[in-house]
Amino acid sequence: MATDPEIQRRRREGIRRHNAKPGVLLAQRETLRKTMERVRATPEHQAMLRAHGERLYREVLTRPDVVAKIKAPETKAKRNATLSSTRLRDIPASMRAEYRLLRRGKNLTAAEAKAIILDQWKKQIAAPKPFQPTPKKVGQWVLKGGEFVKVEVVE
Repeated sequence: MATDPEIQRRRREGIRRHNAKPGVLLAQRETLRKTMERVRATPEHQAMLRAHGERLYREVLTRPDVVAKIKAPETKAKRNATLSSTRLRDIPASMRAEYRLLRRGKNLTAAEAKAIILDQWKKQIAAPKPFQPTPKKVGQWVLKGGEFVKVEVVE
């Protein structure tokens, strides 16, 4: 009975209908969050997490191939870019070098440097841009193989 495709289909439809009701998924998430909060607070769970971390370090993170990959310049560059984009998400990407210069070179606080950078950025956005005409696509009729064909030409 549990393996009957028709029963499985009807069961899935019923679950979908139930989950489509307003507030059902939010209530399930809240119940799960409270349950996991209680589970994570137990000493047994903490010990299990600690043992897992120790095993991961012992068996995986100390392997020569993994150590080499971690210390590779490409990996460090990718990690630094990810951390930078996360930590400096309020600073426009084009102005992060300038932000670092203000922080390290001028010894400004993060709030001061951020205010300066965002003020400069707002001025850059508000400044009128020089006129740059966009290329136009013009259709031309060309004779190809005895037929006229329309060809897009960029001017």
